[in-house]
Amino acid sequence: MKKLLSASILAASMLSLSITSCDNLKPAPVPDDIVGDTPGELKAKINELLEQAGTDSTKVEFAEIASNFQYKPGDNNANVHVQIVSPEDKNKMLQYSWSDMKDRRNTYEQFELTVSTFLEDDVVDSYDGYKDMLFTYNDIKPYLDNLSTYCKEALEASGYKDKGYIDSFLISSQQIIIGVHHKDANISKTYQISKDGKHIEAN
Repeated sequence: MKKLLSASILAASMLSLSITSCDNLKPAPVPDDIVGDTPGELKAKINELLEQAGTDSTKVEFAEIASNFQYKPGDNNANVHVQIVSPEDKNKMLQYSWSDMKDRRNTYEQFELTVSTFLEDDVVDSYDGYKDMLFTYNDIKPYLDNLSTYCKEALEASGYKDKGYIDSFLISSQQIIIGVHHKDANISKTYQISKDGKHIEAN
């Protein structure tokens, strides 16, 4: 994967377009885990988001993929987002997001993103300016394939036992990390994924 040291993406809600599912208010259990603990689950959600964007994994370039989960009994919160180059204009970056919680069920949204440098507030508004931070689906497929393994290994490594839960999984050109949070205490641990994509790296 390409490595980037000089740019970042700011999720500025310059454009906020709700693409709410027709199942938005349909009664159902709130999420009970991160999207991705079951094999193939995150890949399916990514494909849903790309379908909302009018593209697919064979065409799009990503800047970031993230799956997050917040444990709150009775009102858990699950989120997935993909940051991609706009299918209509390669000089624009978009974020497509999915969220699910008790009072806001199965919701899809779109945001236009601003890319800026780390050291300054200079906006990078061209594909040539941010292309080195991008990656393809094929670049990260091994990590998606092994996510359920990372979940199990991170929970075990954390030592939180039945009080631990996976709260985040992030893929970018700079890093691939998975996070574990404690249900009762405000503590967490983060693990890098090994370069071969097979396991987490021990701290």
